[in-house]
Amino acid sequence: METISGFYNDKLRKYTTELSMVTVKVKRFAWFRFLSFAGIFIPLFISGFKWIPLSISFVLMVLFFFLIKKNSSLEKRKRKFTVLKKLVEDEALALKHSFLHFQNGKEFLDTEHFFSYDLDLFGDGSLFQFLNRTATVGGRQKLASWLLRPSKDKKEIMERQEAVQELKQIPNWRLHFLANGKLFDETETLSQEIKSWSKMEFGLNRAGAVKWLIRIVPLLTLLAIVPSALGVSDLFLVVMLVLQFVLMYFYWKRINQYFSFFGRKSDLLAKYMQLLQFIEEREFQSDYLNGLKKKVSRPSAGRVFSQLKGLVKQFEYRQNILVGLVLNGVFMWDIRCVYKLWNWHRKYHRVLAVWLDVISEFDALISLGNYANNQSEFIFPEIHDGGFVLAAQELGHPLLKAEKRICNDIEITGWSKAMIVTGANMAGKSTFLRTVGVNLILARIGAPVCAANMRVTPIDIYTNMRTTDSLLKDESYFFAELKRIKGVLDRLQAGERIFVILDEMLKGTNSIDKLNGSKELIKKLLEFKAVALIATHDLKLSEMEDEFPQQVFNKCFEIRIEKDELIFDYKLSDGATKTMNATFLMKKMGII
Repeated sequence: METISGFYNDKLRKYTTELSMVTVKVKRFAWFRFLSFAGIFIPLFISGFKWIPLSISFVLMVLFFFLIKKNSSLEKRKRKFTVLKKLVEDEALALKHSFLHFQNGKEFLDTEHFFSYDLDLFGDGSLFQFLNRTATVGGRQKLASWLLRPSKDKKEIMERQEAVQELKQIPNWRLHFLANGKLFDETETLSQEIKSWSKMEFGLNRAGAVKWLIRIVPLLTLLAIVPSALGVSDLFLVVMLVLQFVLMYFYWKRINQYFSFFGRKSDLLAKYMQLLQFIEEREFQSDYLNGLKKKVSRPSAGRVFSQLKGLVKQFEYRQNILVGLVLNGVFMWDIRCVYKLWNWHRKYHRVLAVWLDVISEFDALISLGNYANNQSEFIFPEIHDGGFVLAAQELGHPLLKAEKRICNDIEITGWSKAMIVTGANMAGKSTFLRTVGVNLILARIGAPVCAANMRVTPIDIYTNMRTTDSLLKDESYFFAELKRIKGVLDRLQAGERIFVILDEMLKGTNSIDKLNGSKELIKKLLEFKAVALIATHDLKLSEMEDEFPQQVFNKCFEIRIEKDELIFDYKLSDGATKTMNATFLMKKMGII
């Protein structure tokens, strides 16, 4: 942790110094720019339009435009250092377990999902918020999709582990990738529009004729300027100018269609171009990362995106009315841009989705690499392929602070198994269930888990921990719970292998029905070869260990009462609990 903290502190000092220096330069160049602009007119005002003052004004004009370009470069550097400084400040906070300033993924919340709502994968204080450092909309969506639909393929998981381990080792590269990504804050709408380009076919009437028109007509227009400038005749120039605007009239609908798709996106395209070039320029070791890099290297996606960014930037000149009139009057500018964009799209739109997906995947992987680097004490689990295995030592919840985290061992081997966990209120049952669930998800997305060691078979997960009723659907809590249970049983009966996590089954009915229904449900889970982790207050349920000694086993969280105080150790132990605390707590609080 000292090394990681030291890295961020060093970077913070560096970027703070660099930002301060470049800010001073920006202010200085602003004055230089102002003075050079004013200096353009002073020689003319003093000496008139003679060749010496004209020459001085010309030199000052060149200097003025040079300073504009230089100032633009400095402003970009200033933005970059501002972003880098913010990134390392955020990570320094994250090392102190403060991560609520990161995006929480609330848009992915789904109370009906098989497990994400119960395991707090999205929202404030969620696993997503803990992991997420993405700089693109696509990266955020990719990371969320991994959490919602984690892989069950051993090869894919292990390849992703290797990629995350490599990215863990290159924090400087990760920082600069994210900084380039955060220089422009894209919206979901803009991102979706660019993704849609890959699926669309853009038409252009008489493309072959347009190809020659955009070459010949501007050339003739420029030639027509010569007799007009010499005072011979303006007729030819007028004809050519009118011809260009007539042609633009006939293509006006197509021009507007193209601008609605391509216009006002040059900044986002510049961001994607920089990220692609950043990927192409890096030498990777893992097969997974090299496979992604290969997808954007032949042809060079960065170079091709640079072409697109340039074309879109040129097309956006039309937003300045005066510039647009001149360019369209002389160079058939809008039609030229439409043709070039049509030609670009015709060549590359089929691979556009692949390139964007590579950016998204790198972005999501960087979040996992950052998490692996920050949580250096976490380990990559061994992925087992075959019969079910879940064996972990010192398993803890990654979102709990290390000094408050209580870790436990767990081992379940084979199908048709049920671990029944009993314990008093607040003894740690629900936290333990979420600890197991969250670490199973982390293992399946190729990320480190909070454990000393872990061996696991990647299978689907189902949870039922905080079912909600729905007034809009006229559903009771109990009916909503039954619907979820029916859903998992249908999948199990169809032959799927599922790890089932249940917290206090059938909470919406009376105690006798609840006990009988819970026993029958466990029998069904065993019959359909599920693996179940079940927390309950009902000690009668623990008697099923006697009925199914090879399949059902009891674990518990015990409490102690010392000097009229409850003592919780949150440690999992064998057998069923022997102590409860509801009456004690009610007396303690003066309720009874």
